[in-house]
Amino acid sequence: MVYKGCDIGSATPNKETLSKYPHHLVSCIEPESIFTVSDFYKQSIKLINSIHKRKRIPVFVGGTMMYFKSLLYGLDILPERNDEIRKNLEKIKLNKGTKELHLMLTDKDIDYANQVNELDEQRIIRALEVIEISGKSFSSQIGSRGNTWLTNHFNVHQFGIFEDDRSVVHSRIEQRLRQIIKDGLLDEVSSLLKEYNIPEHHPIRKSVNYKQAISRINNEYGDDEFFLRALYATRQIAKRQMTWLRSWKDLKKYSIYSKEEIKKQVKSLSSAL
Repeated sequence: MVYKGCDIGSATPNKETLSKYPHHLVSCIEPESIFTVSDFYKQSIKLINSIHKRKRIPVFVGGTMMYFKSLLYGLDILPERNDEIRKNLEKIKLNKGTKELHLMLTDKDIDYANQVNELDEQRIIRALEVIEISGKSFSSQIGSRGNTWLTNHFNVHQFGIFEDDRSVVHSRIEQRLRQIIKDGLLDEVSSLLKEYNIPEHHPIRKSVNYKQAISRINNEYGDDEFFLRALYATRQIAKRQMTWLRSWKDLKKYSIYSKEEIKKQVKSLSSAL
């Protein structure tokens, strides 16, 4: 949603909705750039302060739990990303696999290597990048966020959609996937690839729906396989989101069918402020 031109695959609200309800951080980044958790955190803090000055209440909506966690509890002060280092690490991954990167991490920082899954390339590459830039272990640089927590400065109310019936979740996922394909997902991705020079390591190429659509456009498999792979990937990410929600602190959970109840709760909080 944050990248321009990635509307269908990320279910960006339509123009009518965006016009009626002002949104921020939507279609604001060129697809050739990379929007990091740090970028999200810094821009969100600015938006929160700006919105409060206008005597309004900022509402964050979405499903990226890692981003929300950074906003709630702050970020560790770490070096900025280095594309040259990342390119070298990506080459190693392509030639020898993610497990080789994990072995490198084990050699440089066994404490953090023991905490991260050996196939979690995103975290492994970030850790190796930080180690190479700073000359220090990654584990020694995390966990000291200071007083930057959002929860230290504001009253934060959290609402989550948590549906225990997995068949309901799977049915809605499948309906949504069929709809975005019908709406022109493959055409959208084709246009992105033609219009922008999107690096191989870019998050767009790895994100659900876009990764599978790129493979379909490259004729790595047919339409049926494309649909099944996208469906499986979406179900997996939904499963991870539910895992996050189960252990999320101070979260009020609602079922998929509780829209009116949530609206009532939000309105009551707003009127009390």
